Amino acid sequence: MSNVRVLVVGGIDRLHPFYRDAPRGIDVDVAKGDSPSLEARAESADAVVLVTGFVSHAAADKIRGVVRRRGIPLASATGGGVSRVRASIAEAFALARSA
Repeated sequence: MSNVRVLVVGGIDRLHPFYRDAPRGIDVDVAKGDSPSLEARAESADAVVLVTGFVSHAAADKIRGVVRRRGIPLASATGGGVSRVRASIAEAFALARSA
């Protein structure tokens, strides 16, 4: 089976390399926040992690709209710390695998 693509939106910039360091079978893409390509990146993901508190309302609204329309699993990290984001990546991975 192919890798699961998880888009992480938001977070702490200096921690992005640690977010990307995912277990085998997970490809992590990190978006800082709202950008012209955000919706397209979300649409091509198998699951999305939204790092609440570290992303703009506009970006969060775009992401929520895409996942609702496309039926893409969404997990939320309530902080930008590595352990919280990695736990949400694992949750998103599990949701995508079970979908």
